[in-house]
Amino acid sequence: MPNGVTDFVVIADSNSPPPPNPTFMLNLLSALVKGYPDRLNHLVSCPVGTVIQTVMKLLLPLMPQRLASKIVLVGHEEANSKLSKILLNGERDIPSFLGGTANHDQYYPDGGSYPDKVLKFDIDGMVNRLNAAVAEFDKN
Repeated sequence: MPNGVTDFVVIADSNSPPPPNPTFMLNLLSALVKGYPDRLNHLVSCPVGTVIQTVMKLLLPLMPQRLASKIVLVGHEEANSKLSKILLNGERDIPSFLGGTANHDQYYPDGGSYPDKVLKFDIDGMVNRLNAAVAEFDKN
């Protein structure tokens, strides 16, 4: 993290098929509870469909209150206005799958190590982009 930054925000696209797996949701809860939950500023889930709302109604009471209060469920109609306030570059960083202009698919190319998986994740690219973002932040 850059100097002077002590927390982070997680933004999750929660409405893409397939619906979230309950095991994934429980593992995410476990990771957030164990992995420095005080550093998490917000977990923003958008756009929220009925499946997420139902799952979260079951999970929120199981979470510590300090963590549960950091979870923000955003509907499709308010996603862009909420994200433009949260993202570093405002509206320019809103991904195209949420109606924005940023093509996030360029960061997660097809193929790679796990082409048969629904979740695409480029850990090396993410680390490189975060290091570049920290250097840019520190310059200012």
